[in-house]
Amino acid sequence: MAVHRGQMALAEMLAGLRSSRGLSQEQLAELSGISVRAIGEIERGATRRPQRETLRALTGALGLTPEEQEAFARSARTAPPPDTRRRKTAVRPALPAPVTSIVGRADDLAAVLRLVQDPPVRLVTITGTGGVGKTRLALEAGWRAASRFDSVHGLDLSALRDADDVPQALAESLRTPDPATLIGDARWLLVLDSFEHVAAAATTVATLLAGCPGLTVLVTSRSPLRLRGEHLWPLAPLSTPDSDDPAGLAGNAAVRLLVERTAAVRPGFALTEDNAVAVAALCRRLDGLPLALELAAARLRTQAPAQVLAQVRDLHGDTVDLADRHVSLRRTVEWSTRGLTDPDRRLFGLLGAFSGGADPVDVEAVLGAPPLSLATLAAHSLVTVTERAGHPRIGMLDTIREVVEDQLTGVADRNAHAGHFLRLVRDGDPRLGDEQDNVRAALQQAVDAAPALLCGETVRALTKHYVARGRFAEGRRMLAAAAGAAPTEQARAWAWHGAAVTANESGDPEAALALAASAAEAFGADPDGRAATLTLIGNAHKFAGRYDDAAAAYTGVLDQARTTGDARRETIALNNLGALAHDRGAYAEAIEYHAAALRRKRELGDRRGVAVAQLNLGAVRNDTGDHAGAATLLTESAATFAALGEPGSEAFALALLAQSHAGLARWADATTTGRRALELARRAEHAQATGLALLALGET
Repeated sequence: MAVHRGQMALAEMLAGLRSSRGLSQEQLAELSGISVRAIGEIERGATRRPQRETLRALTGALGLTPEEQEAFARSARTAPPPDTRRRKTAVRPALPAPVTSIVGRADDLAAVLRLVQDPPVRLVTITGTGGVGKTRLALEAGWRAASRFDSVHGLDLSALRDADDVPQALAESLRTPDPATLIGDARWLLVLDSFEHVAAAATTVATLLAGCPGLTVLVTSRSPLRLRGEHLWPLAPLSTPDSDDPAGLAGNAAVRLLVERTAAVRPGFALTEDNAVAVAALCRRLDGLPLALELAAARLRTQAPAQVLAQVRDLHGDTVDLADRHVSLRRTVEWSTRGLTDPDRRLFGLLGAFSGGADPVDVEAVLGAPPLSLATLAAHSLVTVTERAGHPRIGMLDTIREVVEDQLTGVADRNAHAGHFLRLVRDGDPRLGDEQDNVRAALQQAVDAAPALLCGETVRALTKHYVARGRFAEGRRMLAAAAGAAPTEQARAWAWHGAAVTANESGDPEAALALAASAAEAFGADPDGRAATLTLIGNAHKFAGRYDDAAAAYTGVLDQARTTGDARRETIALNNLGALAHDRGAYAEAIEYHAAALRRKRELGDRRGVAVAQLNLGAVRNDTGDHAGAATLLTESAATFAALGEPGSEAFALALLAQSHAGLARWADATTTGRRALELARRAEHAQATGLALLALGET
C-alpha cells in the first residue's frame, strides 16, 4: 500500500518527538488529554490530518521549541486530505443484530443514514409514538453505517428511570470509567435507545458531544432532546391501504409487513383474493403501527384474517393522531393477552416486575416453578428470548411492558421479585454484575412498598454492592431513600452510613460528613456502628485534606477497638493511620502503623489481611528507598492474592514490586513483572493498578 510522503513524515515526526522526550503513548495521552488510540493512529499514519486542537494539545504536552513547532505544523499541512472512501470496519458493531427484515422504511433509512454519515451532523433523534419502529430503524442504520465509523456502540435506556444513572450506565456499557477519553477524537456512532425515560440526561449527551469532536449520537425517543444542533427525524406509522384492490395491496408497506411476519410463523400464508379485504382492513384498524402488526401476525398463525379482524374491530377509533395511536396500541397489546391461560398470564405479569430482561433461573426462583408458559408468550410475540453471554435472556418491548405493568403485574409479583434480588445481594451472587437493573428495581420496590425487606444485613450488603461496582451516585441516592423507609433504627443507621460512604467515594466529603452525622445519631451507643462512622468521618476529612481531623477520628477508632477488644477494627484503624502518615510523608510513622497492623493480622491468622498489610508496608518502603525490603514483602503479598484468586490486588502488588526491581536496577525483572501486572490489571479492569504498572514500565 502506497503511503503519502507527508503522511509518513507526520507519523515519524510525532513518534520521534515523543521518544526523544522519553514518553510512552500512554504518558503523552495523560499529558495532552488526547486518547492513546488517537496518538497511535497518527503514528501509524492512519490519521492523515489531525484536528487543529489535537495538534495544539500535542505541541503543548511535548514542550516543542519554536523550530520544532514549525516543522510539526508543516508536516501536518503537507499530509494528504482525509480519506473519504468507504472504509471497512474490523470491529463488529456493539448493537443487537436485527433478526428480521426492515419493511417499508427505505426512505426513512436512507434519510437517517445521510444524517449520521454527515460529519457536521452530530446529533440525530428519531421521534415517534411507542411501537412505531424507532428502535428497529436505529439498529438498521447503525449496522448499515458501521463501515463509516471507527466504532458503533448502542445502549438501551429503557430500564433506567433517573437521569443521574445514565453516565454510570454508559461507562459500564463501554467498560471504561471515562467514556469521553475512550472515544477521544475517533469517529464514533453512539446509539441511545428509549431516551424518553431519562429526558433530563440530555445534558450528559451535550457534554459528551462537546468533548468528542468525532462523535455522532443517534437517539430514539418519543420526544426531542431539545439540544443545539439536534436533527429530528419524526417516524410515522407505515402507510396503510386506501383501497381493497388485491392488485395494489401487495406494494403497501403495512400489508407487506403483516404478510411477511405471518408467513414466518405460518408457512404458505400469502395475500389472496379471499383474504385481501380482511388484511387491508386489519392494517387500517391497527393504524399501520409495526408493533401492532407484529402482534396480529402472531394471532394469524392459527386464525384467519377475518377472525382476527373481528376481534380487533372494536378496539380502535377512526382518528389517527399520535395520542390516539398510543391508546390504540395499548388496546392491541391488551387484546393480545386475552387468549392467554391463567398460568400464561401469571408468568407474563411476573415478567413485568423484571427490569432490563430476565434470566430464566431467576424467573423460576421467583415464580416457584419452571416458566413453562415462556414458549407461549414468545409465540404470541409478547416476549423475546435471546442469548447473552451464552445464556438465554427473556426480554420485553418497552410498550408491551407498560401495559403489563398496568394490567397484570401485582404488588405480590413486585415484592417477590424484590425479595429474590435483595437475597442475591446479601449472598454476594457474582451474577449481580449483569443484573443491576433488577437490583435497582428491587430496592425501589422495597422503599416504596415493602420496607420490611430492608433489614440491616441487606442494607450493609447493598453498600458493598454499590461500592464494589463503583456506582456511587446511584448508591448514595438509593441508600438515602432506604434510610427514609427502613423499619428499624439499625437498618436506618446502616443505610445513612452507606449513603455517606458512597458520597465520599464520589468526591463529596462534606455531604459524607452530613450523612455520617445522621448515621451517628441513629446508631446511638452501638459500638460497631460508632466505630464504622468514626472511620468514615476520618476518610472524609482525609479526602478534604484535613489530616489532623482525620488522624483524630482514626485514633478514636483505635482507642475504642483496643478498649472493646475488637481486633479486626483495631487493624483497620492501624492501616488507616499508616496510610494517612504515608500521604503526609511521615514515613517512619507510616512504617510503625503498618508493621503493627501486619503483626496483628498474623496473630489473627487473617491470610488476606496479611497480604494487604504487606502491600501497604512495601509501598512505604519503596518510597524510603528500601527496595530490597519492599521486594520481599510485595513478593509474598502478590503470591497470596494469586492464591486467593484476586487478580486486581495481585496486579497492584506486582506493579509495586516492579518498582522495587527498578529501584534495585534489576531491569529485566522489572520489565517482566511490570508486564505481568499490566496484563492482570487490564483483564481485571483495575484502573489504579493499570496506572501503577504503566508507571513502573515507564521507569524501565
